[in-house]
Amino acid sequence: MAYATYNDVLTRWISEEDLPATEAQIATLLEDAEDTILREFPDLEDRVLDGALPEARVVKVEARMIIRHLRNPAGVRSAQMGAGPFQQTTTYGGEEPGALYLTEDDRRELRGASSNKGKAFTVDQTPSYYSGSYLDASWWGRL
Repeated sequence: MAYATYNDVLTRWISEEDLPATEAQIATLLEDAEDTILREFPDLEDRVLDGALPEARVVKVEARMIIRHLRNPAGVRSAQMGAGPFQQTTTYGGEEPGALYLTEDDRRELRGASSNKGKAFTVDQTPSYYSGSYLDASWWGRL
């Protein structure tokens, strides 16, 4: 059972055109989106139930996944149309155009508060008195 509903997708749809899918099709896509999310976050339901992850955030991510798919269901990377000297080219972004997938932003939102765990960091080990080049002879005299 998906967290988002047809109305959640519809209210987030920003286009002059009508939503290009029926309510039943959207319901199926939402189930597919949730399956994709659960593959990476099997503890999703537990985190929503205990309040660690707001349900509204899951709804937002599921709706975003569906809208990405509906904007380019054929999975076209680039389309070009021409009439005489006039050309129009459209390039669709994303890792997998037309597919139901999680972006890094989606993953970061679904990770919740623990999103910084396992991230790389650096520690500057340069001495505080160092301001020049190792080739600068005056620097060696400070040691």
